[in-house]
Amino acid sequence: MTLRNIKSIWSVKSLLTLAAAIGAATVASPNAAQAGEIYEGWNYSIDSFMDGTEYSTIGDNSEFEFYGLAFREYEDKVVFAVNSNLAQEGYASSGARGGSIGYGDFFINFGEGSLADGEAAGDLYAVQFADNDTNKAEGLYSDVTTKSLTRFNSGYRKIKDHTNTVNNRLGGEASYGDLDADGDYFNKNAGAKTHIRNGEFEGGITKIDDVSGFDSDLDFGNFGAEGDYTFGFSIDKSKLQVGNFVAHLFAECGNDGVVIDGEIVGNVESAAVPESSPLAGLAVIGMAGGALALRKRKQAKLEV
Repeated sequence: MTLRNIKSIWSVKSLLTLAAAIGAATVASPNAAQAGEIYEGWNYSIDSFMDGTEYSTIGDNSEFEFYGLAFREYEDKVVFAVNSNLAQEGYASSGARGGSIGYGDFFINFGEGSLADGEAAGDLYAVQFADNDTNKAEGLYSDVTTKSLTRFNSGYRKIKDHTNTVNNRLGGEASYGDLDADGDYFNKNAGAKTHIRNGEFEGGITKIDDVSGFDSDLDFGNFGAEGDYTFGFSIDKSKLQVGNFVAHLFAECGNDGVVIDGEIVGNVESAAVPESSPLAGLAVIGMAGGALALRKRKQAKLEV
């Protein structure tokens, strides 16, 4: 089943969400991915807790374990949040381009097709939010094309190599949150789409170092997702399309990744940005580029 086919059973997802709201929340199994869940106004994609690889280590002890993504639409902003063991500063590695491995860029696809055969021309956006190998100014880009730099970051040359390593060698369970690992949204015979190749700069973003402080309703822990770091960024909603989207994020090495399936409605008058939010009064970040920073923490990567 492709990720786009998931949208055809959206009514089932809605019923499950209603049932979850009526009953007590169920904590996710450490081994199981959990399809999109709505909780306290946030849309969550909970990834497998046993598929972020570091040498022969996966799970909580792996510095590359991604636990989930969350999305919320406000009156004039959209906010994405990440829960992961990977620090925003990344991870030092002598075997990686620039001496470090961090997060790839964040891609938002409003197109109807997958990214396996094309780039959803005109419908693919990306956010450059971290010091990485993109070498572009921080901010939002439209009309994006992608590239994979996993092989330059001691990473998996093919997505299926990661899946096979996790499932067959390490005894884990590979997934990408709202996308099954065996889905065909990505080309499994190619590297993970990690970075912006080309795109039109649309403007800055606002980074949020502590999203839980920004909105107390954000609760990855409700699903058992308890990564070391929770952070995010907001985007001016007027710079994006309205409608269904699929967003994804990989580590630059492809050691883990996560996909979220969501929708921007456009008219959300009742969901204003919280008054105590760091978005109020913060200057928009991303108008100027910066030199790549050396990441602080040491990386050990499983090569395949």
